[in-house]
Amino acid sequence: MTKKHLKKTIINRKICICKNKLGPKINFGYLPLINNYSKKKNSRKYPVIVTQCKKCLLIQLKYSIADKLLFSKNYSYLSGNSKEKLGNFKSILEKIKKYSKTKNSKILDIGSNDGSFLEIVKRSYKNVLGIEPTNTAKISLGKGISTIKKPLNFKLAKKITEDYPKFDFVVATNFFAQTNHLEEIIKSIKLILNKEGLLIVEVQYLYDLISQKGFDSFHHEHIAYYTLSSIIKVLKKYKLFVFDAEKLKVHGGILRVFVSQKEKKFTKKLKLILRKENDKNIINKVRTLNYFRLKFANQVKKLLFNLKKQKKLIYGIGAAPRACVMLNTCNVSKYEIKVVGEVPQSLKCNKYIPGTNIMVMNENKIISDQPDYVIILAWHLKKRIINLLSKKGYKGKFIVPLPNLTII
Repeated sequence: MTKKHLKKTIINRKICICKNKLGPKINFGYLPLINNYSKKKNSRKYPVIVTQCKKCLLIQLKYSIADKLLFSKNYSYLSGNSKEKLGNFKSILEKIKKYSKTKNSKILDIGSNDGSFLEIVKRSYKNVLGIEPTNTAKISLGKGISTIKKPLNFKLAKKITEDYPKFDFVVATNFFAQTNHLEEIIKSIKLILNKEGLLIVEVQYLYDLISQKGFDSFHHEHIAYYTLSSIIKVLKKYKLFVFDAEKLKVHGGILRVFVSQKEKKFTKKLKLILRKENDKNIINKVRTLNYFRLKFANQVKKLLFNLKKQKKLIYGIGAAPRACVMLNTCNVSKYEIKVVGEVPQSLKCNKYIPGTNIMVMNENKIISDQPDYVIILAWHLKKRIINLLSKKGYKGKFIVPLPNLTII
């Protein structure tokens, strides 16, 4: 990669708008683009450097990757493949029903992916619109869901206000963690949201991520890592006010916040979460997590080496983004883990996990081949995966990597 290309690819951009400099840097190593699945092996990797704003205390990446690369034609994440995600979407709909004053409420989903959320919403509300820049928008359009296949920016927001009435609800599930144009995104949302409207934002909750030793959630698609305190501060700068919040157990820990353009009193639930936070010390917790990451990689390599020495056959299950992080962090090859199983409808099947020579295949291959061990790479779904494979007839043992490396 030439210096010129590198400069266009790796962007040194502060996520928050605070004028002070960022704090110390923590090196989480080099990783490939986690959803860039391809039938060709791709070993190109980029630095993951974690830092913190000293003013708003937002944990963020020092460098981000250009959107054209990050969300290329090979982008393979589909929210509709996750039962956990679909269940979460249904709970968001229930919250919309709670705050909605009419069946004619207009709902916008930013980063709508394959349209799974709006497909659920359309059963109750007809006026929906999705914004999705990746090729997954084609799936949404194929479902008959109105979708704009472009990235959200201020220019698009103006066009939307010309073509549509203002929206009563704007939903962004994990989108805030993925954008390196935060100021423009928030200003765009303010433009298209009804003054009395509600913004619902979901982000991975940093405190839960740390408590579960989830180093595998640090990668290029997650540019910012939020606590309740930091997201309140970031949004308040733009006169958007968080008034309610809840923690969810899905995806290893999600924080859902409810945001108004008018200042409101904090709910008891929000106050309780806020009381337990201490963002001034959280960068040290992230540093400790990074030390654990290095130690964990050695433990996994040692375990896999010993099992292969005994001529054991090992497969993986769950080609989630965290699987790519874990396999690359531990420098695992197909010698240790022959294949990784995934749901048959996944766009990742019959493609290589980025940065490795390990192929993703239909999860039924685990049943037909009966490997001695299956490592649950989507460890946050371990109970469901163990039940599913056991019911299908898998008779071997399971390796659960996190939060503690165990064999079941």
